[in-house]
Amino acid sequence: MKNNIIVFTDLDGSLLNTQNFKFKKAKSLIKKIIKDSNFIIPNSSKTELEIKNFIKKLKIKLPFISENGSEIHNLNTIERKLPKKITIARDRNTILKIFLKNMSKEILIKCDFLYKMDNKKKSKILGLKGKDLIASSKRKFTYPFIFKGDNKLKKLLFKKTYKAGLGIQQGGRVMNLGDNVNKGMAIKKTLNFIKSVNKNKITTIAVGDNQNDLSMLKVVKYPCIVSNRSIKINNKNKIYTNKKAPEGWIEVVKKAMDKINK
Repeated sequence: MKNNIIVFTDLDGSLLNTQNFKFKKAKSLIKKIIKDSNFIIPNSSKTELEIKNFIKKLKIKLPFISENGSEIHNLNTIERKLPKKITIARDRNTILKIFLKNMSKEILIKCDFLYKMDNKKKSKILGLKGKDLIASSKRKFTYPFIFKGDNKLKKLLFKKTYKAGLGIQQGGRVMNLGDNVNKGMAIKKTLNFIKSVNKNKITTIAVGDNQNDLSMLKVVKYPCIVSNRSIKINNKNKIYTNKKAPEGWIEVVKKAMDKINK
């Protein structure tokens, strides 16, 4: 039976360099993986538009998952029978209304939402400018914010958020308020769709670098962690690298592919 390998990958800090967002060194490996009848599926907190802009630079059609598991796109590029778009999360306005209704003033005054900031401040936080900054603001399901409260208040924030049926994903100092979805849930749904039309054996790899990638790393056979050994995975197949993106991405993906092809 033929073995199809699917590489689910975070972008910022995993495939894209955190300082300049470049990934040129990884392009040849990405193209080789796809040429060998395997799949690469970006799974990111980035918006649909941001990921589309990334894919344009690759010049290859790819399925992808946007906004921390909120929506799955372009599965029809794998098989025409599959849907072009699968929406998992509720819309942004609904999410914000629920959040505001369930949070105390004590918590809300410590939440500095990026959508309320001017472009200069957003640019400083995200490291993005021009069209890239605009693309990052085109959110359909999530609200990035900085929390300025202490740890005690932060625990209360998480507790109240989950009790309200919502979720918060944390990547570095920026948090993302969204629905009760995550990257791992989106992977499971994606695999169910692919397996419904693909009878080949499927082996999964995921590449991440931060805590918001944990749900994704837990649901694949080969979890790969770039430049962050504080992420602990109970999986004998886990692969770590101290190298940063994109060199770290190249190293862990090659190691995972070698293990699979033994």
